[in-house]
Amino acid sequence: MGTGGSIDERILAQRILETLHLVMRRIWAEVKGNHEGVFPAQSYRLLGMLARRPYTLTELARAQAVRPSTVSRAVRALSDLGWVEMERDPADRRRVWIRLTPAGRRVLRRLQLRAAARLGRRLARLSPEQRLLLAQAMDLLQQAIGGDSPH
Repeated sequence: MGTGGSIDERILAQRILETLHLVMRRIWAEVKGNHEGVFPAQSYRLLGMLARRPYTLTELARAQAVRPSTVSRAVRALSDLGWVEMERDPADRRRVWIRLTPAGRRVLRRLQLRAAARLGRRLARLSPEQRLLLAQAMDLLQQAIGGDSPH
């Protein structure tokens, strides 16, 4: 902490990013379980994105900050599992839309529930006051990045 109980925003930003990375890495390592060989974290992120709306390969690659060929391989693997489907745009046959299938939605939901349960067990170690403080901090973080707080 800086003087007077303040902290430089760059230092705080670095701490937040390091903590988010640590949380995701540890929880993901515990959650991926049976899908370990075929289910990298990128696939989880893709399923999460596709749960909101269909995307094109180009949009997915841009959002993931990777090459389209990388996303194409991941989408093909998810398609082989039956978790996503690809459909040509009737208005522009060059464009392919990737959509989450009902099976993909179920897999994503199970992974999300497992992740929340794992993280919840770790958070149970905190006092009620600490959990409230953490929830308030998460609301502030969402507000700072322009996201809508669910509370």
